[in-house]
Amino acid sequence: MRYIIAYDLGTGGTKASLFDEEGVSRASAFVPCVTYYPQENFREQRPEEWWDTVKQSTRQLLERTAVNPEQIVCLAVSGHSLGAVPIDAHGALLADQVPIWSDSRADREAEEFFRHVSEKEWYMTTGNGFPAPLYAVFKMMWYRTNLPDVFRRVKCFVGTKDYINYRMTGVLCTDYSYASGSGVYDLAGWKYKEEYIVASGVPRETFPDIVPSTEIIGCLTKEAAQELGLPVTVKVACGAVDNSCMAAGAACVGEGGGGVYVSRYLCLDSREQQKAGAG
Repeated sequence: MRYIIAYDLGTGGTKASLFDEEGVSRASAFVPCVTYYPQENFREQRPEEWWDTVKQSTRQLLERTAVNPEQIVCLAVSGHSLGAVPIDAHGALLADQVPIWSDSRADREAEEFFRHVSEKEWYMTTGNGFPAPLYAVFKMMWYRTNLPDVFRRVKCFVGTKDYINYRMTGVLCTDYSYASGSGVYDLAGWKYKEEYIVASGVPRETFPDIVPSTEIIGCLTKEAAQELGLPVTVKVACGAVDNSCMAAGAACVGEGGGGVYVSRYLCLDSREQQKAGAG
């Protein structure tokens, strides 16, 4: 029997499930993660803590089952959206804490952007319906304005699950679903919109390449394999943003399909989520 591990990097923590090749869940684990509130409108988490939750949840799955790590063949991660994790040319993390999806600090940057771009046209092109400051490009612009020394050193801004993929494989990339929350993505064109990137003033090369969610981006590095307790032969799929995975799990993947998602969790802020033990 072969197995895969699926992770969901949620706001409140990481959920991990071990599935066999018949699609049966054999075990699951949840490890909480802290959200920090250093200033008004700031919502931050620590990428190193994300990685710790992935390591802990993996170990818990292995401890709760009799599965030999050599039987695990693939990993995949979903994650909360709109992240902006700065990585330098040497692969180092440039900030201990980074803004997450609910961080709304970049209101001035959004105002600056919409001096050059029609907000209605932007919405119709990107489909981005949250308040604009939440989207990744505006957080990148915030780095440029407020942390210029960090911004100058950035090779690539990646999202939450893409950072975990990077720690697993050493590969910097994203998928189409996560790119759609960048604030500069053309939904109909399936690509970044160069006009919006120019308007943002963020260098084009700092946006990660886009590949399909199902693409195998690599195998575990030796270091990652040791930390996770898994073999280096384990493959890693690119994965997707959490809401897209949720829709796929509900079989809402074709025209005419639909689903309703109602959760008390959506009404809670991050402090309350942690108390409730939600992910």
